[in-house]
Amino acid sequence: MVSESDSAPFWLWPNLLSLDAPLVAVLWQDFLAYRFELPVRPAWRVVLGLTVWAIYLLDRLLDARKPRVLDEPARHRFYRRHSNAMALLFGVVLAADAIATLGWLRPAMLHGGLIALGGVLVYLAAFHIPAKTGQLPKEIAAAVLFTAGTFLTAWITLPCPRLAWAALAFFILCLANMIAIETWEWRELPKMRAHAPPPHVLTRWLARTYLLWVPLAVILCVIAGRNEWYASIALSAGACALLYAAGRHVSLEARRALVDGVLLSPVLFLILR
Repeated sequence: MVSESDSAPFWLWPNLLSLDAPLVAVLWQDFLAYRFELPVRPAWRVVLGLTVWAIYLLDRLLDARKPRVLDEPARHRFYRRHSNAMALLFGVVLAADAIATLGWLRPAMLHGGLIALGGVLVYLAAFHIPAKTGQLPKEIAAAVLFTAGTFLTAWITLPCPRLAWAALAFFILCLANMIAIETWEWRELPKMRAHAPPPHVLTRWLARTYLLWVPLAVILCVIAGRNEWYASIALSAGACALLYAAGRHVSLEARRALVDGVLLSPVLFLILR
């Protein structure tokens, strides 16, 4: 039998190893510092990347402990098959993150990080125990935490209203990414759907209205587009909408990789600075 590692195309490996999320977080943190003239030390980039990587590794390891279902996404199959190796990788990343955090972060950053850590622990507890009626949709909670982590150092350094608007735009982009992934997998993996609870009612509503609120966000960012931050948000969100509209004309795994890949739009602006 061909193994998951043997059959996975090269462009899917960042997703399988959970490297896409830390790359996106560090890239947008650097872009935020560039556009809003904020000091971001290399140590902060390292800690953010390691922290996000550790969270995503743990989240997927916990997913892999749930009962096996047929027709799972590739990342779930990968973590089931390589659970020991990925658990070891998680331990190494977590240890490196702890050393970097305790050795390099200033007290203000450390305190802010502990608050964010509390939010992450609540998230992991809430979404890896039996679902409770009325809980916050996982996609919204994840988008809030991802935005908070990316903006944490900027907000501690220079809190101001313009950062709040930038964070709101970034949150909408993260939400567009996560709603698309959840919707595709729920609709197109029928065997998994038969054994998994349906998405939150708000998630389903956001999926039905996706091609309304995401293009609206793109338009609003274009209007505010004198700042390259909003231009980059508009570019990435517009690409998400196009992938969502394309639907099954593009394979599920290709869409899964592309919808993360389009979040790398700040590269286009950073290489020209």
